[in-house]
Amino acid sequence: MSEVRESDLAVETFYLAVGSLCWVEVRQRIQVLLQGPGNSLRFELLHAWLEMRQGRAVAPDLIDRARRLELDASLDPTQRAELLMFLALSGKALGLTVQAMKNESEALALFESAGRRVGACMAAQQMLLYLVVVGDLDELDRLLPALEKRLLGRFDWMDVCFEGCRATAAYGRAEAGDEGSRRHCIDLYRNLYERTKASHLQGFRGMVGTNLAVNLVLAGEFEAARLQLQELELLDAGADQRSVVLFQAWRAYTRAQLGLREGRLDLAAAELGQAIQLELGSQRSANLQIKIMDAQAECAFRQGRIDDGRRAIQGRQMVQDEVLRQLRAKHNAGMAAMMREAQLAVELRASNVELRKAYDEMEQRVRERSAELVEAQQALQRHAQRGVISKLLIGVAHQLNTPLGTAGFTVSALRDQVKGLQAQLQAPMRKQDLLLGLAQLDQAAALVESNLLRSHSLLSRFSELGLHEHLHQSRRVEMAPWLREQVQALQPEWRAAGISPELQLEEGIEWLGAVDALAQVLQHLFKNALRFGWVAGSLPEITLLFARFDPAPGLCIEVQDRGPGMSEARRAHAFEPFAEQLLTEGGLGLVLVRNLVEGLMRGQVELLPNQPQGLRVRIILPDSESMVSKVKLKNAPP
Repeated sequence: MSEVRESDLAVETFYLAVGSLCWVEVRQRIQVLLQGPGNSLRFELLHAWLEMRQGRAVAPDLIDRARRLELDASLDPTQRAELLMFLALSGKALGLTVQAMKNESEALALFESAGRRVGACMAAQQMLLYLVVVGDLDELDRLLPALEKRLLGRFDWMDVCFEGCRATAAYGRAEAGDEGSRRHCIDLYRNLYERTKASHLQGFRGMVGTNLAVNLVLAGEFEAARLQLQELELLDAGADQRSVVLFQAWRAYTRAQLGLREGRLDLAAAELGQAIQLELGSQRSANLQIKIMDAQAECAFRQGRIDDGRRAIQGRQMVQDEVLRQLRAKHNAGMAAMMREAQLAVELRASNVELRKAYDEMEQRVRERSAELVEAQQALQRHAQRGVISKLLIGVAHQLNTPLGTAGFTVSALRDQVKGLQAQLQAPMRKQDLLLGLAQLDQAAALVESNLLRSHSLLSRFSELGLHEHLHQSRRVEMAPWLREQVQALQPEWRAAGISPELQLEEGIEWLGAVDALAQVLQHLFKNALRFGWVAGSLPEITLLFARFDPAPGLCIEVQDRGPGMSEARRAHAFEPFAEQLLTEGGLGLVLVRNLVEGLMRGQVELLPNQPQGLRVRIILPDSESMVSKVKLKNAPP
């Protein structure tokens, strides 16, 4: 027992160092634990937990050992709580956020029941930091008051963590456009900066001070930001340099912002170069990368370096696309893992049927199993819906940021160029200089116009996803003549492309359904075929087919082209929002098609390869005649 108590005390001391961000002491204490006697697996998992906390991966076999250890009934509450915290972090890396938060909540309760106040605070801190990293402000607002009620006042570093989370939430809302939140964020960080003067909170102080400087410069308080940066330079003198690289990158970005606002563009460019180098040596921050590239684009445009500005914007888009890719991959992996775990849970419960001794007990367990399965399915559905909505909203925000940001920077550059021309006109000016200035103004104006048109197109596409009211109205049409009308409506486009679509239509079929919605679907598919249904050196070849679908009941419409087509991998994700980053469509065209066909018309849509090359978009609609006959048969007298 004395050995267990001593090891528990050593772990609690380690947690105190982690909670206070005293990283030099953290590394020393974990090495002492690893080299000490006994509890080797416990301390190995603790070391791996620390690695995951700092964003590094751990060996998969260690995670498998931890999962097997979860079944060990001999673990005391403290060790089980530590194990659950480790499994929670490994689960989050796979996208299993629901189960991970459940593990952390259970760990917090186990620590509290065992009287381990430090462990309880560490579990709460882990939950909050994850919500901060992923930017889930709504869940943060929901969870924070409950945790404060249980843990506020236990340790000063935990109180600082609570207040820091509130400041981070205010920062997130300020970045979303709420300027009132920016002022609240600055006030919170100022108070925190004063509260972290104690020597054991210096790690927090550097982080809080950096965040304060960034928000001051974003709020336009440039002199206050400059003074804050000077104070932080003195603070860094005694800090562990490995732990402040990311802070230094943010500070370089802040100094660059000061240079931009004061017109010292060369200084701003140099600071931004240093910021990107420091960011490369840190734990990487997509938010910081995007802000640096935004500032580099602004600096380049204001200096007249249009090509450099465009390259910075392209780099920013690449970072945003990578964030979306990682979100999509983590979401898909998490869903697959949750499905596997749910299936294993069902199989495990089914294997226990032979152990039941009485009918009443069996019936009770069946009810419990059914309730748990329903709960698991509901959790899966909520997780999937939340993931799709989050990805859609993040994608729209990122897609709009690029053209609007480019337009904003170009307008700033226009102002500078106009001021330059005005200054040159005060003195004798060569015609060549005037023509050069006018050409630059025309180029910048064209860039603003194209990006605003792109933003308008994306917003129009996004608004169409709501299924407008007039699209719901049903009416009866004869399909073959109606389909010819839809093709004829695009006659100017066909004539401009120099083609005539081939029609293969079965005559004499009427259909009762959302005709206007189907018209909108076909317009999307025709335009996509015009844009992408051809290869270099040849004219587009587009075919429209319509017939009853055999052998299954229904009507089949196909739009075929002879273009490059889509790979199987691309077809698998083509209906996801922003799966295709098309400048004209914004990645929403096929999403709208699927919403209308499957959500409104209760049909099916799929993408198939065309032979010998190209793409086939197949739509299966419920046959209104077969639907009527089914109703009559059902109501016929016996």
